[in-house]
Amino acid sequence: MKFIITIIFISFGLVGLSQGSSIKGHVFDSVNNRFIGNASVVLLNKKDSIILGDTRSQSNGEFLFSGFRFNQPLLLFISYPGYVSLTKEVVANNTTKSEIDLGKISFISQVVLLQEVVVKSNIRSIQLRGDTLQYSTSAIKLPPNASVEDLLKILPGLQVDPSGKITAQGKKVKKVLVDGEEFFSDDPVFVTRNLRSEMIANVQVYDKKSDAAVFTGIEDGVKDKVINLQLKQDKSTGVFGKLETGTGKGIQYTPQNTQAMLNAFKKKQKFASYFSSNNIGQFGLGSTEKNQLGLNNEQEKYDGKGLPEFSTAGLHFDNKWNNDFSSFNGDYYYSIFNISGFDSNYTNTFLPSGTIRRFANTDFQKSGFSHRANVSYKQKVSKSANITLSSVASFSKGESGQQYTASDIDNNEQLLNRIGSQSTTSNDNRKIKTTFLYQQKFKKASRTLSVSFDYLFTGDDEQQVNLSRTEFYNGKPIIDSIRNLDLLRSRSQAHQSMLMGISFSEKINNSLSYIISVNGTNDANDDKNLSRRFLNPGGNIDPSFSTMRKDSRRLYTASLSVNFNRGNLQASFGSAGGTNQLTLIDNILSRKLDKVFDVWRPFGRVDYSINDNTSLGISYRGNTLSPVFQELSPYAFNNSQLITFSENLLIRNAFSNKLSISYESFKSLSKTFTAIVMNVTSVRNPIKMQSSINTSGAYSLQYVNMIGMIDRDFEITGFYSRPIEPLKIQFTLDVSSKTGENYSYINTSLNKLNYSTSSVGLLFSKNKPGIYDMQLGGTVLYDINRLTEGIKNTRNDFFTYKMKSSVDYYIKDKIQFHSDIEFFRQGKNMIFANNFDRLIWNLSLSKSFLSNNQLSLKVSGNDLLNSNAGFARSASSTFFSENRYLTIQRYFMLTATWNFTKYKQIKQ
Repeated sequence: MKFIITIIFISFGLVGLSQGSSIKGHVFDSVNNRFIGNASVVLLNKKDSIILGDTRSQSNGEFLFSGFRFNQPLLLFISYPGYVSLTKEVVANNTTKSEIDLGKISFISQVVLLQEVVVKSNIRSIQLRGDTLQYSTSAIKLPPNASVEDLLKILPGLQVDPSGKITAQGKKVKKVLVDGEEFFSDDPVFVTRNLRSEMIANVQVYDKKSDAAVFTGIEDGVKDKVINLQLKQDKSTGVFGKLETGTGKGIQYTPQNTQAMLNAFKKKQKFASYFSSNNIGQFGLGSTEKNQLGLNNEQEKYDGKGLPEFSTAGLHFDNKWNNDFSSFNGDYYYSIFNISGFDSNYTNTFLPSGTIRRFANTDFQKSGFSHRANVSYKQKVSKSANITLSSVASFSKGESGQQYTASDIDNNEQLLNRIGSQSTTSNDNRKIKTTFLYQQKFKKASRTLSVSFDYLFTGDDEQQVNLSRTEFYNGKPIIDSIRNLDLLRSRSQAHQSMLMGISFSEKINNSLSYIISVNGTNDANDDKNLSRRFLNPGGNIDPSFSTMRKDSRRLYTASLSVNFNRGNLQASFGSAGGTNQLTLIDNILSRKLDKVFDVWRPFGRVDYSINDNTSLGISYRGNTLSPVFQELSPYAFNNSQLITFSENLLIRNAFSNKLSISYESFKSLSKTFTAIVMNVTSVRNPIKMQSSINTSGAYSLQYVNMIGMIDRDFEITGFYSRPIEPLKIQFTLDVSSKTGENYSYINTSLNKLNYSTSSVGLLFSKNKPGIYDMQLGGTVLYDINRLTEGIKNTRNDFFTYKMKSSVDYYIKDKIQFHSDIEFFRQGKNMIFANNFDRLIWNLSLSKSFLSNNQLSLKVSGNDLLNSNAGFARSASSTFFSENRYLTIQRYFMLTATWNFTKYKQIKQ
């Protein structure tokens, strides 16, 4: 209904503009006494910021809007390069005049403004330019040496969590660019914590289109939320950095932290280097860059478990030259790590005959090092052709060891088994990926050709010693049997992948266009995963725990997309289809298997701009889900004393459908953000792991199709943010709800899980730059898990509460006080009889010295109440677990930081 009303108002507005009064004026430089031509003049409705018209001034400074017939206040927004943008309110009354002449509208240049000429004008700090939301931050005065992260925290519509992750209008920000370029592989945390707020002129937030959409000019619906930091002109050339060192005392160890950062910017050249070494869980890089390179191997991850020691170093360089026809971007990283700790895990598995509970404890140690590098070179062959060459490479080596004990108990409190094991592992990983892309535009508009080639190689060598002893009780009070297993395992895996793609696009007319694409992928795996007896390393391999085979996949697809673009409406529909051919050669079983699966991927998308500030989008995507090698024939190498995988060569395709609806709105004058996203997903004949558990607690696992079953998922999220003007508080509301059902087999019994997770989050923030910054927020979540069908009347519902508050208070630009408190509670449920509560309080006090506050000393306390306990609960269709682990607890530190800056002065 609101949509229809909006269309009616817009229609009447257009009719009103076609007849009635007019508005005119002259853009005038009052200091230099001259008119300004080609200035941008935008006419807006003051109430909702809807753009009613836009034009440019003539050579004599004159602009004109005709056909005007509204009686409410309007705004003129005028901008011109080198001048201070301004807004001017206009009150029109078509009953008195047929023409409104605003006369000379004085404009002032930025040069004069820098000479301390005071200008009183209503300059908007937030502007919507096309699809880009721009925050003008030059006038925001933060304490010296404040980071970009400090700046983003006080901008309405943006949120930064304690780990540095950013959300904009409720969506996760995937990249943070600097003047439009990637900086240290677009790792947001690194950029926002190491660049200074004083350097930033504007913060731009927008949905970045895919490279293909940017090149062809044809929307494909692929967008990522991106922040671009525009540097101030006088801060874009110079050298800056910092040195930081800290030490202290903790209850677990002596905390230490050392960081160094050097940046040298010169116009379009950027060079940066850094070094970081600490044992307090702070790293120079976030997860974005590692995911991009595919380097998140298990040994190098740190998820809060254990006590870590990390040292990292990195180099970055990017440059543009030859009138921006040539560009280069490159990064190199080196890291070493050591993590040790322990955890305990309690699990509850539901069976048709009852439950099995497991109590397990693990002590672990892991260490290693890695080298990583990525380079990208772009060359414009001509004004209509581009070539891009990029490559990423890595090498890592690690060692790990663990000691594990566990016992299984049935619902009659009878012991089923007890296991103890220890293992040591050493591995080497190598990876290289190279991409070539050629893009050609032709004379005819939107006629383009793209040719791409990707090559990927990964290699993994591993040596493992695994010793285990399992005592089987089978519900008896005494040991029924004992099995010892000693394995010397060696794994050698090599994977190569080649992808070739050709895409052609062309406009049919001003509204219609099409894209044709053909892609081919050839994957090859050579796996030699062998297990021998540790006490007889020269003996025969054990086929029950060994895999030696070669797998290959040939995937060929072709797609057609038809696109429509007229006015405020954009739409595209199409489909991709092809074949997926799998070949498996098992050298141990001396056999060859061939499987062929059809591929079908229909898609469609409609985007409608209700006005320049409000948009509505609907999209659909279907996808064939073909089984992979590990589902058809799992590695016997992964078997253990209590787990055995079985193959199933009869698995067939599953099919997924996803429907998405999104609504976004921004009102610049009231600084109000609204966003709603809804996703409906279903998977027909899903591929699931079927579990069979015997009376000894041993698992037999096999992947199967849930024939005739449909997994369903419905998710809706909402975001609303606006200032409460009388209190000068920014209010943010986050709501989400996810419900669904899925199926599984356990001991041949069909089980259905109905689940639901709903949450409501509130955040109140108030700040006065350079004086204080306060945030208070909380989230309430409610989880529902209910099993029906084979396992009946199993219910697991619980509440989760999260509350966070933080205060930063600045005293005369020299002293900063910081305090943050986080409370977490997960409520009891049918499985876990007790609530889990955690309250973490951090406190710090810092003082700056020297004329430009270059030196600072900080005293900080982490987890003052010493209550940071590692904890996690999870639930699946028939499985519930609780994990408790060693993590970083209370410590105190004294940290000294020296910031240095030398910018080149810009002559006016």
